Amino acid sequence: MKICFIGAGKVGTSFGLYLSRKGFDVIGYYSKSFESAKKAAYLTNSIAYKRLSPMIKLSDIIFITTNDDAIKSVVNQLSQENILNKGQILVHMSGSHSSSILNSVMNFGCYIYSMHPLQSFADIENSVKKLESTVFTIEGNIEKINVLEWILKKSGNKYFKIDSNFKSIYHAGACVISNYLVTLMDFGFSFFNSIGIDEKSAFEAVYPLIEGTIENIKTLGCKNALTGPISRGDSNTIENHLDSIKVNIPDKLSFYKAMALMTLDLSSKVPSRDKEKIETLKNILQGVDE
Repeated sequence: MKICFIGAGKVGTSFGLYLSRKGFDVIGYYSKSFESAKKAAYLTNSIAYKRLSPMIKLSDIIFITTNDDAIKSVVNQLSQENILNKGQILVHMSGSHSSSILNSVMNFGCYIYSMHPLQSFADIENSVKKLESTVFTIEGNIEKINVLEWILKKSGNKYFKIDSNFKSIYHAGACVISNYLVTLMDFGFSFFNSIGIDEKSAFEAVYPLIEGTIENIKTLGCKNALTGPISRGDSNTIENHLDSIKVNIPDKLSFYKAMALMTLDLSSKVPSRDKEKIETLKNILQGVDE
């Protein structure tokens, strides 16, 4: 099947190069920047197109790999130029949008999907290497979703199939794990910074702790990977934390308590946890006097 790309940024170029190396027939790229299209085409040994029509007419699968905000305008352009063929498969690679953003092309007898890689794309070559172990999420029309499954199976990638209605929930979860983890680490580093330890030194010091925690989650699951004072029910330690934060970095208190309460809820799911200690900690964190 002949595959083309609309959008020649990091995602489109990396995935096109990945598919090309896996033996798929990538025929070319179209981009608002012709220079970008030429670079992507050079890497994939394909053609850079100045106009959409010639590329679309030759293609069986059309990947839309523009930024999220441009997807709708691409769909409108394809519809207005009336260049789509019945039976073509259109796939966007946005994490936030479902396949429904492509709905209008179904009027031409096309099939619509989203295929999202659970991966970040920093640079082309490293991204292609990471794609080897990347898990994808796909959703869209039932009729030809097996084609996308075939592509991923042939490439050796695992994947989830989800309901289109839950795409935003899926993407929110990915953002929490990826983006908000960065925010949480920055929050932790701010504690070190408040006592004179810079972020670089703090990161080097806690990196083995981070690695160990990730490994524990992988091996044991989240609730069983918990360690520390909340998992032990150590109320004195938590009270000391709260008192010290109030005095030294009071602006960090509300988020610390919110995270501690979430952690306490997770810890309570372990059957062996002491229910009385959990309740004591909950009262402390919510500011309830015993």
